[in-house]
Amino acid sequence: MRFGPPAATILGVAVLLRLVYHPWYLNYDARYALLWAGDLWHGYRPDYGTPFTPTPHPLQTAVSFLLHPFPASDQLATWVILLSFGALVWLVYRLGAELFSAWAGVVAALVVLTRPALERDALLAYQDMPFAALIVGAVLLEAQRPRRGPLVLAVLAVAGLLRPEAWFLSGLYVLYMWPVASARTRLLLCGLAATAPVIWMLSDLVIAHDALHSLHGTAALADEQDRRRHISQVPYWTAQYFGFTLREPLVVGVPIGLLFGWLYRRRESVLPVVVAAAMTAVFAIGPVFGLPLIGRYLRTPAILLALFYGLAVCGWALLPEGRARRNWFVVGMVALGLSIAFIPRHVSMLDGLHTRIQRDARLYTDLRRVGQAEKVRRAFALCQPLSAGDHRPIPYVRYWLDGKPGSVGTVEQHAQPLGRLLLLPRSVPHMKNFYKQNFPKVKPPADYGLLYSNGSWKVLAAPGCGPTKPLA
Repeated sequence: MRFGPPAATILGVAVLLRLVYHPWYLNYDARYALLWAGDLWHGYRPDYGTPFTPTPHPLQTAVSFLLHPFPASDQLATWVILLSFGALVWLVYRLGAELFSAWAGVVAALVVLTRPALERDALLAYQDMPFAALIVGAVLLEAQRPRRGPLVLAVLAVAGLLRPEAWFLSGLYVLYMWPVASARTRLLLCGLAATAPVIWMLSDLVIAHDALHSLHGTAALADEQDRRRHISQVPYWTAQYFGFTLREPLVVGVPIGLLFGWLYRRRESVLPVVVAAAMTAVFAIGPVFGLPLIGRYLRTPAILLALFYGLAVCGWALLPEGRARRNWFVVGMVALGLSIAFIPRHVSMLDGLHTRIQRDARLYTDLRRVGQAEKVRRAFALCQPLSAGDHRPIPYVRYWLDGKPGSVGTVEQHAQPLGRLLLLPRSVPHMKNFYKQNFPKVKPPADYGLLYSNGSWKVLAAPGCGPTKPLA
């Protein structure tokens, strides 16, 4: 009975998303993690240094390494993240119940479950979902027993192999524990806090010969893709990303919950507020080191703030009978009414998410067919490297072609020389505007012929690389 509710929630949420959205393809970073895991299995050094490669996350690569031998490794990787999202929903409920009340935890968990931005990240298998679950789990451990010590840092160390914000939280927690810890415990705490950054830097040093490759590579990728990374942009985009994650009713409801917490549950409110503020501060100073401002970096603090929407709706029940309880009941019903009024818009957003998932699924299904087509595989064996018109297909097509590092590249921004095979999106009437807005225009050489095409993609080949047709 103790493990039944969490197990049912974790599995139920994962199965629900799987049935509703039918995800199967991985996001760019996750596909690269599987690709790098395959390189390691076959004795190759992962190609961290090629243009447009994402930041490697050691734990994600390690899990991908364990999954790689299985035929449906990408499906398994998706299930890992979906189950992590289910765990996140359960842990948010438990944290809300621990700090405030069971009903506040239920409301906060429902908020997390229904946010389109969070569902999207889970469906595309972003590592931010298990990271958020680990951070919320660490906060829950501390809430259950203040100054718990090594166990909290151990969880943060695992989280620190997915995102470096956990390193900062670990450092703050060591400072928090320092006055009450013995000399031996202090040494243990410092060792645990250092574990994640040391492993991360050693991994970068061994593979990329640069212990700070992840920092340098993330900054370089932000420059290549012209991402937002100016300190002057921090206030605006911090507010925008919080609003994008939580949506309009919570933008109003969370401040109400924060006010209630300040007035009536100050001690319980401090922990999630401090963690959310610390993680937001890491996001804010990122541009100083050349790091980009990306919405996913604020998902975890937004999830912690969702607890206060639960408090805004249900906090009145924590007060004794009287005027204050009645007034806060009215405030709570107004906060709840905002979400109810937003339901039609919310349903429309979830429907839009479903439409986008299905559209992208068609694109990646056709891209997989490119990698599995016999004529493409024969030409690839004869005429490597293959060049893509932009960087996004690189990890997918190399994975499905079983290519070695360096066998697939891109001509985007003249990052690499044109190969003898060229992969381009195929312009079809109903997708013409989408391709025009999302893919750079590439003019193939006059002597390249059409080797293969399907509903979304075409492969052009130089003379001598296979039987081709003249381009129309």
